Amino acid sequence: MTPERRRTGATWPGVLAAIAAVWALSALFTFVPWLHAHGLFLRDAVRTDHEWWRLLSAMWAHLGWRHWLADACAAAGLLLLAGREARARDMLLVLLICGVAAQIALLRVSAVGWYGGLSGALHGLALWGALTLLRGAGLSRVIGVLLSLGVLVKVWLEQSWLAPIVFEPSWGFGVVRAAHATGAVAGLVCWVLQEWWRGRAGGGPDAADAP
Repeated sequence: MTPERRRTGATWPGVLAAIAAVWALSALFTFVPWLHAHGLFLRDAVRTDHEWWRLLSAMWAHLGWRHWLADACAAAGLLLLAGREARARDMLLVLLICGVAAQIALLRVSAVGWYGGLSGALHGLALWGALTLLRGAGLSRVIGVLLSLGVLVKVWLEQSWLAPIVFEPSWGFGVVRAAHATGAVAGLVCWVLQEWWRGRAGGGPDAADAP
C-alpha cells in the first residue's frame, strides 16, 4: 500500500468495519421479527401515523435471506471499490443519505405502499463512489469510468419514470425501480456538494484530507 493510497483512501480495518456494520445492521432488521415489522417502509404508516423512523430503517429491512445476501454482497463490493479513494465514514454517510432520500421520494409514489432493502442506497453509493474514484489514477480511474457507465445505463434501461415498480418472478416481489433512480440522483448530489465543499475548503485535490 503506497503513502498516497493511505492518505486518500480508507484503511483496510476501516473498510472491513464498514462492511461489518452494514451486514450486522441489515441482518438485525431482516431477521429479527420485531425490528423487521417496525423497520419496513409503510407509506400509510409514515404519512398518516407519523412513523417517520421508517424513512431511516427501511433500507436495512430486507424481504428474505436471498434479498439480504444480494444487497449485503453488493454493499461489500462497493465499499471495497470506493474505499480505494474514499474514507469509510464518508462512504457510510453517503449510503445513509441516499437510503433516506430514496424513502422520502417514495412518499410521493402512490404505487409504492411498502418497501424494504438497500438497493436505492446502493445505487447512490455506486454513482458517488464511481465519481470519487475518478479522482484517482490508473486502476481507480478505470473502475470509476466503468462503474459510472454501469449505473447510468442500468437506470436508463429500467426507466423507472415509466414503471416505478416491476414484478420480478425470480424474487417473488415487485422491484421498486424508482428507488434505484432516486438513490442514484442522491449519490450525484452528494458528490456535487462534496466537490463544492472541497473547493470552498481550499481548492486543492487534497483539501478534504488535510489534517
